[in-house]
Amino acid sequence: MKLENTIVIVADLGELKAYEVHKNEGIVGNEIKISHSLEMINDENFIEGRKKISELMSDNTGRMIHDTLDEHNAIEEQENRTLKDIAQNIEAIVTQIKPKQVLLAFPKEHNHQLMNILNKSVQLLIVKNLPLDLVKTDKNKILSHFID
Repeated sequence: MKLENTIVIVADLGELKAYEVHKNEGIVGNEIKISHSLEMINDENFIEGRKKISELMSDNTGRMIHDTLDEHNAIEEQENRTLKDIAQNIEAIVTQIKPKQVLLAFPKEHNHQLMNILNKSVQLLIVKNLPLDLVKTDKNKILSHFID
């Protein structure tokens, strides 16, 4: 896989990290070795996505509201808002950087939803979409998940 003009985006419902792939060349012995490294271009936190149900479902006095349907609807609404925010951030990064391709890792639970929210032009740039949460992964190990 050629990685020139590629960005890597790893995200979950609480955070998004975007990296530009940089090609590094060096001579080892008598051979030219090529490696790639990631340079962070964006690190965004989604506070709404990190809130606990108790924070969403309490009244003005701090008492929990116990309605299962309301809890479910509040969680679903929170997730939908956060997914839209993540999609907007990805679209803004792609618009600004104008990469030839995008590598994306987003947890399996919401991966399909995120892909449906992203605009078609961004979807077409995503050459590899992993249903994984790699947000906390060491940046030096992220590329290994995408390269066969």
